[in-house]
Amino acid sequence: MATFTYKVIRPDGKLETGRISMDSSSDVADYLRSKGNRIVSIKEVKGRFQGGSSAKGESLLSKLNTISIRDLSIFTNQFGTMLNAGLSISRALSVLAKQTANPKLVGIIVNLLEEVKKGNSLSSALAKFPDVFSQLYISMVKAGEVSGNLGDSLLKMSTFLQRDYETKHKLKGAMTYPLAVLVFSILIVIGLFIFVIPTFEGFLSQLGAPLPAPTKAVFAMADFLVHKGWIVFGVLVVSYIAYAKWAKTPKGRRHVDAGKLKMPVFGELNLKSAMARFSDTLATLFSAGIPLVECLETVRGIIDNVVIGDAIDDIVNRIKRGESLAAALEKSGMFTPMVVEMTGIGEESGSLDEMLKKVAEFYNEEVDYMINNISALINPIMMVFVGGLIGGVLISLYLPIFQMAGYVH
Repeated sequence: MATFTYKVIRPDGKLETGRISMDSSSDVADYLRSKGNRIVSIKEVKGRFQGGSSAKGESLLSKLNTISIRDLSIFTNQFGTMLNAGLSISRALSVLAKQTANPKLVGIIVNLLEEVKKGNSLSSALAKFPDVFSQLYISMVKAGEVSGNLGDSLLKMSTFLQRDYETKHKLKGAMTYPLAVLVFSILIVIGLFIFVIPTFEGFLSQLGAPLPAPTKAVFAMADFLVHKGWIVFGVLVVSYIAYAKWAKTPKGRRHVDAGKLKMPVFGELNLKSAMARFSDTLATLFSAGIPLVECLETVRGIIDNVVIGDAIDDIVNRIKRGESLAAALEKSGMFTPMVVEMTGIGEESGSLDEMLKKVAEFYNEEVDYMINNISALINPIMMVFVGGLIGGVLISLYLPIFQMAGYVH
């Protein structure tokens, strides 16, 4: 017999997890279905997870299942659509528990259903899963509950999640590609120095050819990498670990985030991306009827740049002292003139959320435009860089042969 762990939704709607010993997974499935359960997952327990270590094994298996932004966006969209169609919260959650594919999300939905049936609000139930539902998400749901437009709030949240994911994905891709090409180029050059150049050195030594300065330098570097390359590797590893630890400290994080905004080309890209996210998030929250100060405090919690976050803290303090949002944004010195001007127009006309949405759309388009330009320029630049690097090494290797050919002539 084999041992299996299982997750099922019982006939009463509750999630049940356990373990059972049977000949095959199909036997386990038949047994569980005969009890009226809906199967979420069945996993065979192997190796060290058998016997008394079931809790550890199940914990490891549960960690393998993650909830992506796409999963959350689809769940939120379907939830809002069903609420707008007239279904109750508990009924909508029951339907979602049956049709959601992600086992981890199913477990959370079942827990939300239990909380709602106990009479707790949906927002308070969501707050029990801070790793899945952000403060922004919870605030939007809470605002929807207060206003009676929970379905619309969820649909707005779904749209925001999708936009935010696309912006982050594009920005990450734009910054990762050149770094990956650079690392790959360095690895190629290191391979040349370790495996190819020593062969050339032996060949030229046998010929007794005079070695020009560039060739001697290349041979010296190759000799160092072959015999003492572990020193370079060790220094790089230690430096990376030290940098990673320093970057996690408050002072280090501040310097890193400030550097991200001052980088050539990418600094402007990071700033415009931050302006888009700030405007989009603030517009989404404000349109849901959440007070401005609470909106800004929520935005502060999701901005991943400490420097901009500190500026938002200063803006909140200025608004509490009676200043307008536009004036506070301008005095912070962190926000672009367009954000300041459009915010001022929005405050004067009473359409702040609409103006902020236009700002977000503008900067999202700017981010797309910059990413496309960077992608178009990176390819030829990196080709020239890599070609020059490898070409320079190869020329230095062939210089002695060229000189010998000149002497023979």
